[in-house]
Amino acid sequence: MVLGRAGALMAALREDQDAADARGTYSPQIHAEMIAAGMYDVTTPTAFGGMQLPLSVLAATIVEVATGNPGSGWCFALAAQHTTTVAAHWPMAVQEEVFTTGPFLAPHQFARPGDVRAVEGGYLVDGVYPFCSGAPYSTHILITAAVRDSDERVTILAPRADYEILDDWRGAMGMKASGSNAVRFDGVFVDRAHAIRGIGEDELDVVPSGAIAHGDPLYLGRLSAYHPTGLAAVAVGTARAALEEFEAMLRPASSRNAAGTPRAADPLFQQTLGRATADADAAEALVYSAADAYGAAARRQFAAGDALTSAELARIAGLATSAMQLCVRSVEAVFEHVGTMRIGDGSRMQRYFRDISMLRTHGRYHPAVVAVERGQAVLEASGS
Repeated sequence: MVLGRAGALMAALREDQDAADARGTYSPQIHAEMIAAGMYDVTTPTAFGGMQLPLSVLAATIVEVATGNPGSGWCFALAAQHTTTVAAHWPMAVQEEVFTTGPFLAPHQFARPGDVRAVEGGYLVDGVYPFCSGAPYSTHILITAAVRDSDERVTILAPRADYEILDDWRGAMGMKASGSNAVRFDGVFVDRAHAIRGIGEDELDVVPSGAIAHGDPLYLGRLSAYHPTGLAAVAVGTARAALEEFEAMLRPASSRNAAGTPRAADPLFQQTLGRATADADAAEALVYSAADAYGAAARRQFAAGDALTSAELARIAGLATSAMQLCVRSVEAVFEHVGTMRIGDGSRMQRYFRDISMLRTHGRYHPAVVAVERGQAVLEASGS
């Protein structure tokens, strides 16, 4: 049902594209409809009124939103996909606090600027943290940071009242509707109950307390494996949107390669559409395969105690990275054949090309870096 309601928002998301780019996120009305549809509650534990559905359902929901507007899809994904992290690692008292007051939307920023200091009973957080995608409608935020003057690295969970969202998300080449605003902390105290060590992957042989409490391996909390899946789902939606636009452009136009032949009947354009569609199809299959592979590994550890290895996490993440690469190839293929006159400012195809190009700058995408990390993990596992 949630997927049908997400798909029903497609027309509104398309109509909102220009305005979403200008405001930096989707409209308050679309946000309200997402709440009503339960789209933020797909992976929220049933103990707190959520649906507790598999990650593949959340990925499919993200694809639907991103097909309507990739930037809006990015904003939705980066706010909605961290519920499983909190449900895995934070104490049940904290979960009850954050999950029972309405939809939980929390960007996760892996801090570079900013300042986190250890103080008695917790941490003091200061500074500006940029690129907090999903911030505009956020109810909370996760900040992963090194603790000053120590070897400690923590992830803190802070409510909306503790941070200021800056009106600074302008000038990006693409993903203009992604809500990637900076947030500011001004000497905010975060108690230890609202912080975990690292990102929850320090001890891969330990099943997190949240998975045990909720009785569900969905909450195993291995972020490095499932986080890229949400980004890849955005890429799939972007490719789907570009393919729809390309097909719409083909039908009324004549081919420049064969006089009097419609573009839709020209084998060159048919081949381009066919190859790009195959790439998008393969990418979507990889997204769901990544979600399913993570789910299967999590169930194995939950039931039999077989810990996930760093190599396994890297290879699962690699499925999503490969999906992103296929989507980039799909969008670039159709972009090359739409014609210069069809990619001016305000055209959807220009937006989709800018959006997929922006995705390529994300650290989870970089093919060479990800491949090296994956290769190292596999070699370490096989050599142990």
